[in-house]
Amino acid sequence: MTEKPEERTEGLITLQEWAERCGYSYNYVLNIMPRHYPDFPEPRVRRKGDVGRGGGSGNNLYDPAELEKFRPRRPDPVELPDEDLVKQVTLGGFAALIGVASKSVTQIKDDRPDTLPPTVDGQRQWYWGARYHVRDLLLMWNSRPGRGTGSDKRRPPLPWQRTGTEPGH
Repeated sequence: MTEKPEERTEGLITLQEWAERCGYSYNYVLNIMPRHYPDFPEPRVRRKGDVGRGGGSGNNLYDPAELEKFRPRRPDPVELPDEDLVKQVTLGGFAALIGVASKSVTQIKDDRPDTLPPTVDGQRQWYWGARYHVRDLLLMWNSRPGRGTGSDKRRPPLPWQRTGTEPGH
């Protein structure tokens, strides 16, 4: 009995691993993307259980470079020094701190007020002169989704958005 030569698998990932990295649901990546995008890549290594018709294909290995064009487009995260993270600022002050136009940050209070963190004094909605912890605003800013229809569905819930009704609470 001859053995198959060991298949090269280093650097390859499963769709489940890739989905977790990108913020997609595993079900969406496994079942929808290959059918919706005709140029979605084929697996580099097919694993046991793959029948080529969708069933059992979640363990197949893919080249991450081929999946890169299907990654959601998000802005690059902003990084700030530790001494800035403890500051308390207004939305305009935060915009100045990260080097963007004030409107880029202040429009959030009108367009998506549910994504704003609580103010320093615990208020859940914006008011004139409201101050926020920089660390909370930075978390909100770096978790914003990129452009595109339905892109908010890929935004993970922020700590202050959790209702306590999730499983395990």
